[in-house]
Amino acid sequence: MDYLFTSFFFRHLRYQIVSKMAGMLLAALLVLGALPGMAQTVTVSGKVTDPQGEGIPGAAVLEKGTQNGVITDYDGNFNIQVSKDATLVISFLGYKTVEVPVGNQTRIDVSLEEDVEQLGEVVVVGYGSVQKEDVTGVVAKVEEKEFNKGIIGSPDKLLAGKVAGMQVTSGNEPGSGTAIRIRGTSINGQNPLYVVDGVPLDDGGVAGGRNPLNFMNPNDVESITVLKDASAAAIYGSRGANGVILITTKKGSGKMRVTYDGYYSLSMFVQDFPNLTPSQFRQAIKVKAPQELPNLGTANTDWIKEVTQLAQGMQHNISVSGGKKSSNYFASFNYLGTQGVLRTSANQNISLSLKYNQKLLNDALTLTINTKNGFTKDRFAPNVIWSAMRFDPTRPVYDPNGPGGYYQWTNGLAVGNPVATLDLNNNRGNTFRTLSNFMLEYKLPFLEGLSFKANIGYDRNYGEYHGVTSEFEKANFQNNRGKYVRDETNLRWSLVQEYYANYNRELADINSKLNLTLGYSWQNFRSEFTQLAGFGATEIDGKLVPTDTTDSRPYNVENRLISFFGRLNFDVAGKYLFTATLRRDGSTRFGPANRWGWFPSAAFGWRIIDESFAESWQNVFSDLKLRIGYGITGNQAIPDYLYSTYYKYSQPDAAYQFGNEYVLTLRPKGVDPNIKWEETNSFNVGIDAGVLDGRIQFALEYYIKNVKDLLFMIAIPAGTNLSDRVLTNIGELENKGFEFTLNTIPVHNENFRWDLAFNLATNKNRVIKLDNQNDPDFGGYPTGGISGDVGQTIQVLKEGEEAFAFYTYKQKYENGKPVTDVNGDGIQSLIEMYEDINGDGIINEKDLVVGPSPAPKVLIGLTSNMTYKNFDLSFTLRSNLGNYTYNNTASSAGYFALLTDQVTNNIHVSAFDTNFKNRQLHSDYYVENASFLKMDNITLGYSFKNISFGNLRAYITAQNVFTLTGYSGLEPEQFNGIDNNPYPRSLSILGGLSFQFK
Repeated sequence: MDYLFTSFFFRHLRYQIVSKMAGMLLAALLVLGALPGMAQTVTVSGKVTDPQGEGIPGAAVLEKGTQNGVITDYDGNFNIQVSKDATLVISFLGYKTVEVPVGNQTRIDVSLEEDVEQLGEVVVVGYGSVQKEDVTGVVAKVEEKEFNKGIIGSPDKLLAGKVAGMQVTSGNEPGSGTAIRIRGTSINGQNPLYVVDGVPLDDGGVAGGRNPLNFMNPNDVESITVLKDASAAAIYGSRGANGVILITTKKGSGKMRVTYDGYYSLSMFVQDFPNLTPSQFRQAIKVKAPQELPNLGTANTDWIKEVTQLAQGMQHNISVSGGKKSSNYFASFNYLGTQGVLRTSANQNISLSLKYNQKLLNDALTLTINTKNGFTKDRFAPNVIWSAMRFDPTRPVYDPNGPGGYYQWTNGLAVGNPVATLDLNNNRGNTFRTLSNFMLEYKLPFLEGLSFKANIGYDRNYGEYHGVTSEFEKANFQNNRGKYVRDETNLRWSLVQEYYANYNRELADINSKLNLTLGYSWQNFRSEFTQLAGFGATEIDGKLVPTDTTDSRPYNVENRLISFFGRLNFDVAGKYLFTATLRRDGSTRFGPANRWGWFPSAAFGWRIIDESFAESWQNVFSDLKLRIGYGITGNQAIPDYLYSTYYKYSQPDAAYQFGNEYVLTLRPKGVDPNIKWEETNSFNVGIDAGVLDGRIQFALEYYIKNVKDLLFMIAIPAGTNLSDRVLTNIGELENKGFEFTLNTIPVHNENFRWDLAFNLATNKNRVIKLDNQNDPDFGGYPTGGISGDVGQTIQVLKEGEEAFAFYTYKQKYENGKPVTDVNGDGIQSLIEMYEDINGDGIINEKDLVVGPSPAPKVLIGLTSNMTYKNFDLSFTLRSNLGNYTYNNTASSAGYFALLTDQVTNNIHVSAFDTNFKNRQLHSDYYVENASFLKMDNITLGYSFKNISFGNLRAYITAQNVFTLTGYSGLEPEQFNGIDNNPYPRSLSILGGLSFQFK
């Protein structure tokens, strides 16, 4: 899509200046018309194009040494009368000027080459934009040509591997959500704030949806800007602690253009699962549980194969765009339908968008209308990978005498048939989300440089979930409860009103510039939730509803955020850049005493390259700038009403029985009335540099980020509150590290261009403080629940250690193998297996040892884009280093007693390495280095240019191409560090076509 990107990007720049250029040049033509006619003239026509062959509107074509000139039309065409010995000078902002002698030519076509130095890239920041050279904070801009390619259902998936210090982890199921962490983590982990075309999003999900961003068409995105440090993000105050992601969508220009992009995809299951094959299972029974041999079945069932499929998908995206001097428009339609490799899972997104800009009152007034609408359908498959690994492979899938025609164990605690679980559950969701905003900008005529802006936006997200579990599903059949039906509806909406003024002034006497922004923001959020669940079913208006209701509860919440903000940018002599921001936020999520907070920041930039002493350096450097920034941001992403006691419905298992009816009880919610903002203090020092006329650009950053008053759910002593767990502020966490970003053009000639982007970031986090615990034996707060036994955890928050570090026993080894059963009598002695840390002769919780954490120590990303004549090749590589993962898939099934636990069960192959007879959930054997290198995507394309109907490009993309890792489990990239029952990873192959119609 490189040619599309160039078209949209430069047309955006063109029309910012075309009106002024046209006025000046037309005035020149009027003057020219009053001059005497010239002898021996010739009429020359032609076309001015960009490197992709697209016409450039508004380019200047001048006769050298005269005032005779014209402007190219919307298609880049021109017609000019000049003398026969004339030389044409052809120029346009962002391109190198070309001179062409006319001679005997009557037609001259010119292709302009991009001028990297002249371009002056504009970067969007909060409530405005600045030239890239004037940025003082840590701001990363990702453009369309750098976006990830493949099956991309939401804009958050465009960013993996693109920004230094940003960890992007997406699920493998179709339409899955994405977890993004910028510069480390907080224990109350939240995604960054998303702002789409100036509207801050509510990123909370709704019933029936996997990802709240699926409503938005990724093909509409022009660029994404990431505000990483507090000096850049503090303008968003209480929501900026985890960074801010600004999404800018495309707009039209020039004559009407119609584009189409579509692909067909196949996704296939490519993993080897660590369970035993039928023959291996029989051999294991023979050796480890021979008494079970007579009970084995006669089938040979590959349960993983039975629950997975070759998944198909397709996308169709159509856009229409165009514009004139005073208006422009962009509209799009997108359909994306994708099956999952786990049978019955699927996702379908349909989106519609429109952006319209209109200038009025001699361009003093600009009106912008944006609307984005998404319809999403999801089919949720129960994740049966765990049961497919556990179910006896000597049993058949189907049994005519079994419930619903499936083979099932009669033992109630045994694993259910995974195929039956898929077939007998029908869980579907539908969501509709609309994001619309109206923006007005008025440049006040009585004071040059002063403009007033208003932004009013509405975000509505509605979801429905309808789940039906058959009466033949194992648990329902054995308990004779009939069908289980669960219905949920969820409406979330927010209304935002923002009013702010910008003042720009040139201070010519001191060669300086001043920019001031002052504003007010008001945003209201509301959520309405209902649920109805129970057994038995009757059909009402074509919909199944339960006859025996076990859960029926409404839940409505509302909160409001009111803000005042300001920013000052002061450019002194083009060399010394000062930025200061201040925001005051008030949130109803906190009590009256802690409702308001101040969020300041300051940054300084020094353009060293423009100093007189650096003149000799300009032979090497095209840019050299030092930046220093400090700021405070907040986090208010917590549930509502936690500062005041309120009552909520109990869970169904706590219902009170009246006769044959069960009634949910109301119980008070435990709260901390003094709960307050989580506050992040961030310091950054960085340097930007460019060499070889900007063909090599790099940035180096060092940061320290301290999160104070951490928000976390902790256990409290019985009787001290209305519940045993309360969300409160507990301490302080530090993140610090380095970041390096490199953007370069290694090769650029007539036929071949290679763009290469590389980023590397380090991060180390440490818990500095946890509340006011003075007990030296305090082991910290356990966290990180695991499967295998009820209530077990594997991680800890502890002072002086990494957040969410693994908390395990230290395994003993002999001859490279874990120490296991003593004397082979089947009775494991923990004192023989694990290190007795405190030397008391007992292995218990006091012997647990803090180990490494899931957080990667190094993040690496590499993006390559190459074009050779009409061919293009791009790929993305990504690596996490130093991250550890707990292999819960192995620990919960890697022991031999499972072979005879209630029924014959399949086991994890690790049992043959450990020789564990019984489950050992807390052995550090299962904590593995999960460093990896992934090729996320690779695309090869060919462009057919100058064909009769327009431009055509054909391409093929491979997604999730490979993963290189030493980790033995299913998926090394686990956001929380626990590998348990993951959705299977798949390799996807896409073949597609892109058209741009003339």
